[in-house]
Amino acid sequence: RKRCINMKKLIVIALIVSIISGFAVFKFATNLKKDYTVKTKPVVVAVGSIPKNSQIKPEMLTIRELPVESVHKLSLVSADEAVGRIATEKIEAGEQVLKSRLSDSEKAAAGNELSLSVKPDYRALTIKTDEISGIGGYIRQGDRVDIVAIMVNEKLESKPLHSVMVAENVEVLKVGGKSTGDSGTYTSVTVLAHANDILKLNYALSEGKYRLVLRSVIDEKKISPSPYMP
Repeated sequence: RKRCINMKKLIVIALIVSIISGFAVFKFATNLKKDYTVKTKPVVVAVGSIPKNSQIKPEMLTIRELPVESVHKLSLVSADEAVGRIATEKIEAGEQVLKSRLSDSEKAAAGNELSLSVKPDYRALTIKTDEISGIGGYIRQGDRVDIVAIMVNEKLESKPLHSVMVAENVEVLKVGGKSTGDSGTYTSVTVLAHANDILKLNYALSEGKYRLVLRSVIDEKKISPSPYMP
């Protein structure tokens, strides 16, 4: 009988040891799994190959979770940051989309990559200016102007001169160099004009006496006034 009691004690002790060992193994496995859990971060990647000088569209991009240590510091985390911009370099399928490989319209206009800031269906056109036609040097990059001109209508025998609105709400992409005179005004302004207005602008700037008219920053309304003939 004594031997039977001792056997039961040994079984109980063995069960207790097994439970403790099992808990220790579970704890060790849990900590090990936690230590080896890979931390990830969502980044924007290219669905397919994106050629250089392509405009980025939503279907070209997707969000993918990548290990934090694999994420480039210039990677985008939102597709909205890329859509509408231009790829300045080829982006391979599955590659992270980097800020450095996309156009920046303001930096492009300020540097030597003006074409990257020209929107589809628009053209960049440089206009020669002086203190009068250039509004005394007060135009700045990003301003919007109207372009007016005095034109000759040869069909009218009397009062052939008339004043016309050539283009409205035209964006200024870049302001040219300063003149060497005392006034120090710029000598040219590069504007972003719609392709449909280019021929009309070219004619007015070549044949007429033109001026730039500065608009309010909050006024984008086009009034399309009729030509004025005094």
